[in-house]
Order: sequence, then C-alpha cells, then structure tokens
Amino acid sequence: MPTKRKGANLSSDTNKSRSIRNRRAQRTEEQVHEENTGARVRMAQLRQEQLDDTRAVRNEVMRLEQRQSHRFTLNRRRVNDLQRQQAH
Repeated sequence: MPTKRKGANLSSDTNKSRSIRNRRAQRTEEQVHEENTGARVRMAQLRQEQLDDTRAVRNEVMRLEQRQSHRFTLNRRRVNDLQRQQAH
C-alpha cells in the first residue's frame, strides 16, 4: 500500500493542518513559482540519477557478457586446436 504523502490530509482540523493551510494561503505568487521550479529541478535531477544508474547497470551487464563471450571463443579455439593436433 502506498504511503500517504506528507501534508496530504489537510481537511482534518488539527493545529498542524491549520498551520499548513495558513502558510499556503499566505504565499505570494513568486514563492509558489519558486517552490514549483525547485520541485521541477529536484524531479529532473532524480530522473537523471535514475537514468545514470540504469545506464551504469546496462554497461556493466554488457561488459560481463562481452567478457564471457570472449572466454567462450578462446575456449572454443583452444578445443579446436587440440582436436586438430590430435588428428595429425
């Protein structure tokens, strides 16, 4: 079950909810704009970090697959060479 967001239940009449409602009501347009911009910037940074993490994992997987493929190729060559030598 998802967690409830902080400040999500402002309809209940508690000191905290009243305080939050009052603070939101007293904000100027500029403050609202700055907060929205800040939230957008934080979300963009978070998305970029997630993309970077995903890219790093993908690169690591590719590196491991290439290494494994290279080893397989070397082992196959070695086996083929041994079979050729034994045949002669």
